[in-house]
Amino acid sequence: MKKIPVLLGLLFLSLPAFSYQTEKTLKLPAEGIHLLSVDAGAGSLKIEGVEGLTSIEVTAEISVHGVADRHINDFLDEHLRFSLEKSGEEAVLKGYFHFSGPHLFFDDGKVDLTVRMPKAMDLDVDDGSGDLSVKNVRGEVSIDDGSGDLTVSNIEGDLRIDDGSGELEARNVTGNVRIDDGSGSLTVVGVGGTVTVDDGSGGIYIEDVAKDVVLESTGSGSVRTNNVRGRIIR
Repeated sequence: MKKIPVLLGLLFLSLPAFSYQTEKTLKLPAEGIHLLSVDAGAGSLKIEGVEGLTSIEVTAEISVHGVADRHINDFLDEHLRFSLEKSGEEAVLKGYFHFSGPHLFFDDGKVDLTVRMPKAMDLDVDDGSGDLSVKNVRGEVSIDDGSGDLTVSNIEGDLRIDDGSGELEARNVTGNVRIDDGSGSLTVVGVGGTVTVDDGSGGIYIEDVAKDVVLESTGSGSVRTNNVRGRIIR
C-alpha cells in the first residue's frame, strides 16, 4: 500500500522544474470613470491612489511553474485573464489564472499586480489569495479578500471589508468602517466615523475612533479599545 505514494513522490521529483516569468502592463484613461473594480486571484495586489493621475496604470508580474517553454504561450492564452476595460462609468481590471476543470498539480501560475489609480475614485476589490494593500483613496472602498495579510490606509470615505483569513490592519479612514473577518488579528486605528466588527477568531485592537464601536461578534481572542469617543456597543 505504501508503494503508490512513494512512486508518486519519485515521479514528482523526476519532473523538470519549469519556471517562467514575464511582465505585462495596461493603461486606461480615467476620464468619465468613477469606479475601479478589481478581480484578482493568486498573487499579491498593491493599489495606490495618486493625486493628479489621469489614467489607471497596471503592472503585472506573471509567474508560471511546471509548464515547458514550448507550451507556455498556449498555457497563457488558455488560462491567463489579464485585461483593463471601461464599462460605462466603471473600469474593470481582471488579473488571474482561470482553470475551468482539473489540471495537473504541478501546473500553476500567479499574477502579482501593482495598480496606480486617480486618488478621487471609488474602489471595489475581489481578491483571492496573497497579500493585499490599498492606500490613498478618496472614495468608497469595498474589499472582499480570501486569504493573506490585508493593509488599508488613508481612505477618505467609507470602508467595507469582508476578509477570510490573515492579519488585517486599517488606518486613517475618514468615514465609517465595517469589517467581517474570519480569522487572524485585526487592528483598526484612526476612524472618523463608526467602526462595526463581526469577527471569528484572533485578537482585536481598535484605537482613536470618533464615533461608536459596534462589536457584533468577537469570536475567540482578546479585545482592546483605546480613545473611543462614542459608545462601545456589544
